[in-house]
Amino acid sequence: MSMRFIICVLLAGTLSSCAHSLPYQSSGITPPSLWSRLMHKDVKTSVDLDKLVITDNNARVEQEWWQHFQDPTLNELIRELIQNNKNLGVARARVQEARSNLGFAQASQLPEIDGVVSASRGYSTAASVAKPHGLLDAQVQSTWDIDIFGRNLPRLAQTKEILQYADASQQAVLVGLLAELAQDYFDLRDDQKQIDITSSNLAIQQKTLDLIKAQQRGALASDFDVERANAQVSTTASKLPQLRSAYQLALNKINVLLGLLPGAKDDFIETRQELAPLDQNIIVAAPATVLANRPDVKAAERNFAASISARQYAFKQFFPDVSLLSYFGVERADHLTATPWSIGLTIIEPLIDFGRIKSQLNVADAQGQEAFLQYQETVLEAVEDMENDLTSYKNEVVRNGLLRDSVNQNKKAAKLAQQQFKSGFIALLDLLVAQSNVLAAESELADSDISLRKYLVGIYTASGGGWKVDY
Repeated sequence: MSMRFIICVLLAGTLSSCAHSLPYQSSGITPPSLWSRLMHKDVKTSVDLDKLVITDNNARVEQEWWQHFQDPTLNELIRELIQNNKNLGVARARVQEARSNLGFAQASQLPEIDGVVSASRGYSTAASVAKPHGLLDAQVQSTWDIDIFGRNLPRLAQTKEILQYADASQQAVLVGLLAELAQDYFDLRDDQKQIDITSSNLAIQQKTLDLIKAQQRGALASDFDVERANAQVSTTASKLPQLRSAYQLALNKINVLLGLLPGAKDDFIETRQELAPLDQNIIVAAPATVLANRPDVKAAERNFAASISARQYAFKQFFPDVSLLSYFGVERADHLTATPWSIGLTIIEPLIDFGRIKSQLNVADAQGQEAFLQYQETVLEAVEDMENDLTSYKNEVVRNGLLRDSVNQNKKAAKLAQQQFKSGFIALLDLLVAQSNVLAAESELADSDISLRKYLVGIYTASGGGWKVDY
């Protein structure tokens, strides 16, 4: 074996150890140029829907979207979630695992060099003189799987793509957790508001009950009137335990999202924080920009790319496996020293494997088809998420304005009903209905105020905002 041949083999092996991940893989789904739900005017309203949500092809996805709500408490909770959430910590650990696997795969492309030293002393039956003798053996052994035919190159590329997949998956976990925290936080504020509204209306209804009881003593009201007013007070009071339970559950969930035991952060979270007025007009990025930015789409694309590399690796098993073996040692026995060495090349070519490689190739094909369909489904769901939240937000803005008018009108009606009842112009039932309507209208408006914020959170996260933050 000539030295020139060995040098060529070594050079080929060195070049084959360099692998690059596959470039971007298309899903085969062309994104729309505009969000379809912003092009339909199916509601007659004073709100200018064309200016409410604007699609800008040059707009970037807003990453720190929570700043839009101007809520210091929410900002602090998000900072703590990014630092301490356990699920996010698991995702980060998976990235480190994938990075370590890549390092192992890269190292596996290079020679394995081992040093072996052994020493012994004893009798040998083959010796001419029966006396003890010693043997010292020191060796340097090298084994190198030279990937001349690129058998392992796709496997190395796959580990790089898996690392990219893990990194994008971590980003997707962060986006989902930020949305979950913000929505839970707004639910908690809604529970607080609902408790306040219910307690306030309960106090009004209790005053009405006291008035009816006073009229009963003067023979101006019947027992039926008293029981009917009592029933309304009981019905309203019955709402409070359920609201307090929902409030406590929201507190527990937020604490756990922060990586804490339930109750650990209650004092900070429960601090009263009035919701800042909401700027309802927003600008959203174009569909193509959103899909390019969403980490779950990026993760699905990298998973598909990894499946392609896995298929290439399975196909490469038809090619020979070439290994370079070398040895250099020093042997010393009874003052005699030798320096044996050797270098050799081993080529292994599969001849009959009874369909093993073909079966692995079929498995890789099926896994690639599965990854591609998952990729397409992720793209479709990403567009659906955005369209759903845009539709819900647009219609909730209209509903919110109508509910605000309803609250004002019901409050005026209840005030007039109170005056007319005291003057004897209307019956008790009319007053109770008017007061009940105020409670229902205020409760629905509070829910709508929170829904607006939650739909906005949905729009921001459906755009892929939140993964590119630094705390």
